[in-house]
Amino acid sequence: MIIPYCDNNYFLFFPPIPPNCDKPPTMYSILESIVNYGTDEKIKIKDLAKEGRKTIFNFDYPLTSNVDKEEFECMILNKFLMRRIGFDTVTAFRIQLNVKLNEIMPLYNKMFDLMYENYSLGNITIKEGTDNRTIDNTNKTTNKLNNNSTTTTEEISDRRNSELPQNQLDQLRDGSYVSDYNYDQNNGTSTDVSESNGESESNANTKDNNIYNEKITNVDMLDTYIKMKNEIQSIYGMIFKDLECLFYQVI
Repeated sequence: MIIPYCDNNYFLFFPPIPPNCDKPPTMYSILESIVNYGTDEKIKIKDLAKEGRKTIFNFDYPLTSNVDKEEFECMILNKFLMRRIGFDTVTAFRIQLNVKLNEIMPLYNKMFDLMYENYSLGNITIKEGTDNRTIDNTNKTTNKLNNNSTTTTEEISDRRNSELPQNQLDQLRDGSYVSDYNYDQNNGTSTDVSESNGESESNANTKDNNIYNEKITNVDMLDTYIKMKNEIQSIYGMIFKDLECLFYQVI
């Protein structure tokens, strides 16, 4: 029978347990209490981390998109599955786990990203040789502008004076009785025609004496996988080492 760690406050769903234990619980007993306590169908050991990880990692921390979050958390829990936490309560453990992951993961995220950038799995296409290419660039611009304008002006000045009485207006108008007469007429016509034609053309030819013959090279997949595996194990090894301070140390 799995007995939860004797702390009545660190999980509300734990039953009251007599304070008869003198050491913190193991990660295994904590996960068993989270996942299997009070259930008829028990989760197997291999699935404990997967089912209980969200309760342990109930906080935010930086993790690169190149690493699967579920896989990452399960690896940590399974690594320390039989280790006792280094704190009196699980709540205190989670608080310090949160602090530690936010402290160390920005650097390890860069390591993971760099590793995935350096290794390309599959076939690689390599371009070799020269490529003879001729590039023709032709630009042609034509501008044409026609302006035609004609202006006609007519100005008449008719000044007549008679010393006869004013009731003889008809004789004044037809010129029968006119003492002074001045008739001026000015006619003017002006035409403005302008035309502008412009045309420009430029040709540019460039030649690049580079030809690339594509060649597919098969990468040694096994060698690449081995290198990636070694680097992943190395990064996780450093992460586990940094998390050691969160667990009970045997003197």
